[in-house]
Amino acid sequence: MKLLPEGRSKGLSAASLAAASVSGLMALKASYDFSTLIGVFSTPALYLSMVGSKVPYGMPPLAVLLTRNIRLAFFFALVFWCSVCALAAGVWLRREWARRGAVWGLYLLSAAALLLLVHPWLAVPRPLYYAGVPIAPEFNAAVLSAAAFTRILALLAGGVCLWWALALDRTGLKTEFR
Repeated sequence: MKLLPEGRSKGLSAASLAAASVSGLMALKASYDFSTLIGVFSTPALYLSMVGSKVPYGMPPLAVLLTRNIRLAFFFALVFWCSVCALAAGVWLRREWARRGAVWGLYLLSAAALLLLVHPWLAVPRPLYYAGVPIAPEFNAAVLSAAAFTRILALLAGGVCLWWALALDRTGLKTEFR
């Protein structure tokens, strides 16, 4: 079996092999991180110290969600990378289930990027003001720069995900799958 088979899109084959390789490595890393986290959380002292902890003021909503559900966040990362690896391998093998799964996953990632494009404060803290006066101007400048960078990255990543989703869903690539 060739890595880039004849009569099929070489770009799609190369991209799916690259995605499968990277996501496979990330799945291994996520499983190691998850097992380490579970080992650390099994100690009673750490668990008791985390129960009474408070979230800092002005923390972004996604950071609060991840902080309060740390085990689920690590488990979600593991499941995400394993499913990306399976879908990428299925796309390389030109399976229809993998194409449909990849299309829906790419549409979902595009929607998440659009959400971050419109509301970067979900992932980046808001600037600190009191009665219209900036409390920490340097922090506010850094936060505004981070929000702009988040918007640019969301625009680029969302565009690439949407382009691949449309390419898999509406072009001649769709006929290569069985």
